Amino acid sequence: MIIQLVSFPKYQRLTAAECTNRMDIISMILTSSNADFIMFSEHVLKSEDDLYALLKFRKYNKNITALFELKESNGLSGNRLYLLQNGFIRELRHQLISTANEVNEDTVDALLKEFKRRRQFDVNGKRFLIVQCGENNILKGTTGCAEFRLKDTQPEQHSQFEKLLNNVDIVLNPVHTRWGRFANFLTRIRKFSDNNRYCFSCTQMEGNQLQSARENPTHNTTHVAMYNQELITPVYTNEDENYLIQSYEIE
Repeated sequence: MIIQLVSFPKYQRLTAAECTNRMDIISMILTSSNADFIMFSEHVLKSEDDLYALLKFRKYNKNITALFELKESNGLSGNRLYLLQNGFIRELRHQLISTANEVNEDTVDALLKEFKRRRQFDVNGKRFLIVQCGENNILKGTTGCAEFRLKDTQPEQHSQFEKLLNNVDIVLNPVHTRWGRFANFLTRIRKFSDNNRYCFSCTQMEGNQLQSARENPTHNTTHVAMYNQELITPVYTNEDENYLIQSYEIE
């Protein structure tokens, strides 16, 4: 099975022509990729116009499942997730938690329900779970492997979370910008990938991230992939100033 991660620069850095070019690149990827699943970096779709454009070429490769995020939405909350699968697009709603300060019994209850109801899907017999950006604050840790943030005060929620993780094969954690304390971020990816799970995370391209990805593909901060708490290496990389594409082969 091939998992592909695709990142683009932030929209603030792009001209109108470059924004149009991005949709052409997305179309090219969707129509020519050999991946089974593609995760695009957050804010890959700027507006509903981009979503409508996506609808036009969704039919060309129905073998691909792909995850997108819409930055802006008329009348609705931003940061809305969309899943392209079998030629159809379905909405997965929006991010529920952004910071550790927002984590409490009520918000975690809502997030666990969201994980169960809307954030899971299957591709080729593998069960996926989406944890969107700062929702990974449900975990805490600075070294080693993170743990459930409310482990000591909410044992029932902790049990639900562990059961949920143990019922999926792959955790996806798309993020908007590079994590400030990257070492802390890696502890969370380790937790999501423990017990023989995979975890994949990607963010928008910033600064020297392309150079980092090129020089050390298993330790770049744009794309992070782990299996059983260990970083894994991409089998394919394609990059220029407009995008970074990396593919991973999993069993």
